[in-house]
Parts: sequence; C-alpha cells; structure tokens
Amino acid sequence: MRTLSALVAVLFLLGAAATLPLLGAVLFAAVLFGAFVLALVGVFSGLEDRTVEQHDPALDPAAWRRGL
Repeated sequence: MRTLSALVAVLFLLGAAATLPLLGAVLFAAVLFGAFVLALVGVFSGLEDRTVEQHDPALDPAAWRRGL
C-alpha cells in the first residue's frame, strides 16, 4: 500500500510539473501540487516509527533531590 501511495504522489508531482507550461493551467497545477503534498504526507505517515521509547520514564522530575 505504501508503494501505491508513493506512486500516486509521484504522479501528482509529474502532473503538476506537466501543467505548469500551459498558459491557463497554473491554478490547476497548484491544485495538483497540493494533492502531491497531501499524498506525500500519507506516504510518510505510513512509515513505521523508529523512535526509541523510554523503558522507565521518570514521572517525578525532582526525585534526584530526594535520592530516589
């Protein structure tokens, strides 16, 4: 599904680039570029999260003062 979303994003970008040289299609190119940005956000949101979670998050920020 991620590949299909990336393909849609690339097609929107190519469509926006193809309509820019046309005289009356500049507004349509802006719409296609906006659709490209939305499709790109969809591709990036489908990627897995590679952040490292804390195992034991500190809930008390002043615990080090009390020696806990």
